[in-house]
Amino acid sequence: MAITVDNIAAGLYTAGGPRQIQQVLPTMEGAATWHSMWKIAGPPKAAAGANPPAYTVGSGYIPTRATSGAVGQANPTNSLFLAFLRARAAVVGTLILFDRVWACSGFATNTTSTQTVTTPGTLTAGRDPLSGLDVWPWIEIYTAPGATGATWTLTGTDSTGTTGRTWTYAHPANAETAGQTAPMLPGTAIGGCQVATSLACSVSSGTAGDVGITLRRELGSVSVTNAYMDAVVDFAQVGLPEIFDDACLETVWLASATTTVTVFGRLGLSEMTP
Repeated sequence: MAITVDNIAAGLYTAGGPRQIQQVLPTMEGAATWHSMWKIAGPPKAAAGANPPAYTVGSGYIPTRATSGAVGQANPTNSLFLAFLRARAAVVGTLILFDRVWACSGFATNTTSTQTVTTPGTLTAGRDPLSGLDVWPWIEIYTAPGATGATWTLTGTDSTGTTGRTWTYAHPANAETAGQTAPMLPGTAIGGCQVATSLACSVSSGTAGDVGITLRRELGSVSVTNAYMDAVVDFAQVGLPEIFDDACLETVWLASATTTVTVFGRLGLSEMTP
């Protein structure tokens, strides 16, 4: 059937109604840095998340809607779509909604040895319709590393299915804060990442740290451009992306300043038959 505004509105309540967002974030690292809300308690999720399994564990790397830290939406009878995002904060910034499709932790930053993921597996086919093309690798900081500049290189399989491809992150000469996250840039990789194989640091940070690799699919975002004022993107602006079964929905904040911030808002998911 054709999707209409009436269908979308009705589908919001079929899916349980819009979900409140109320997240209290710690002091940000600074302007143009990203902060993961995965381990922060508060709506729209039932509980704070935890560090994902260490890269040496060999299983459990694929979080789902049932993983603590996820929004925890129900799988629909028909299809589920992102209908709108609304946000408000005392400082400007951008709220981004992702499907967290794969994650591990436990990489040390005070070694230059290659740290290889034990049995990384493959992405869930139902949540990866483009074979990794729009699945991007991010560095995620669980315990702050040292303050020695280095290049951190991820090796894995890119969206063309080619193994041994690389993505890089420029670790600055100052320690990131716990909870900080950042997208990795393609080195030899073409497009996104299907499999994360290993991580290596060009220089020891001097402090062990605990960092992880998170593979994310972006679903939508809303930018707060005026402090204390609501910002909203509706279904047309966000593009009505489908939320696939068992998607692990999470939010990330792109900061504009070194400050604490409380983000308020609403998340609208709509269940419809396309």
